[in-house]
Amino acid sequence: MKKKTVLALLLTFSMIFAMTGCGGGSGSSGSGDQSAQTAGSSISFQTTDLDGNAVDSKDLFAKNKITMINIWGTYCGPCVEEMPEIEVISKEYADKGAAVVGLVVDVTEADDSKLADAHDIVKDTGVTYLNLKAWDGSNSQLAAPGTPTTYFVDSEGNLVGDPIVGANVAKYRETLDGLLAE
Repeated sequence: MKKKTVLALLLTFSMIFAMTGCGGGSGSSGSGDQSAQTAGSSISFQTTDLDGNAVDSKDLFAKNKITMINIWGTYCGPCVEEMPEIEVISKEYADKGAAVVGLVVDVTEADDSKLADAHDIVKDTGVTYLNLKAWDGSNSQLAAPGTPTTYFVDSEGNLVGDPIVGANVAKYRETLDGLLAE
């Protein structure tokens, strides 16, 4: 009987953890407030993708009506678990004017010690959408009170809609649908 109670408690805590995501992303992505940014804030950056290719936010955002930025970490189980579903979203919404971009909070230009782990995760989950290294100040522009945290950005680099903290693929779809309909 005790084994069943312990198992039930462990299962309950695992489900809560999976639904809410991992604790505050503490990669070395710059200092800043850990509260989510608000719609209307503008973001601008230059960084590289996981393969070292330069990425400028102005060019990135201009290509799409909406860009969904999913902030994740190599340490975050719920982040990794949702990646195959986000890949499906990326493919489904590509022709609708939306793109998906991953932002790996614990891989930066200054510290890429987790780069191999990030590559392995991307490969193992079948992800083909762009994944970026965190840039100096990324946490100030896109604060992640927990991972995953997902933001939505318009073609001019303005945050739109509300950020989503925790893994919630259904909410990503709902938000994209609403923003694309505007």
